[in-house]
Amino acid sequence: MDNAEKNANVNVNVKAKRRVSVKDYIFDVAKGRMRIRMKVCLALGVVMLSIGIGVFVLYYVEGLGWVDSFYLSVLSVTTVGYGDKAFETLEGRLFASFWLLFSTLMVARAFLYLAEARIDKRHRRVANWVLQREITVKDMLDADMNNNGFLSKSEYIVFKLKEMGKIDERDILQILNQFSKLDSSNSGKITLRRLLASRSI
Repeated sequence: MDNAEKNANVNVNVKAKRRVSVKDYIFDVAKGRMRIRMKVCLALGVVMLSIGIGVFVLYYVEGLGWVDSFYLSVLSVTTVGYGDKAFETLEGRLFASFWLLFSTLMVARAFLYLAEARIDKRHRRVANWVLQREITVKDMLDADMNNNGFLSKSEYIVFKLKEMGKIDERDILQILNQFSKLDSSNSGKITLRRLLASRSI
């Protein structure tokens, strides 16, 4: 294989990796959803598009100047509406009926995604702090649900999830109650035989 072929293979591999990284930036495969950054960008993009559509309609249908069209479009989309300018033609009012409803929903969605991004950032910061913090004796005593003097893997996981704020004591009690219903013999285990027997009753 000569140098030209090697370079071509390297370029193909780099392009393939680059495509995957862009896709990963947009879509979080592990969580099965679009990344919050992209949601915010798309929502803000739709808001800007809505403002742009409003500017063109106001300019061509209502006969306003570009500056006044932009001014009224921004005020309408952001629901400020000082009342100094308004849609006057029938076509403009019909357009505004649908456009304002759509654009208001898009602004609300953009703010929702912005809030979601802030909350997600805070949750990641808390999770990083919890995962980097070393466990203390007090933590071990608090996490030892069986009071047997050692932590099992499940106890440690539950403790860390509680610290992260992902679950609370009420959630754990509900899960334990459900487990107790399935564990009729109080053995601390749910066996397949007992599960099948309880289903057939």
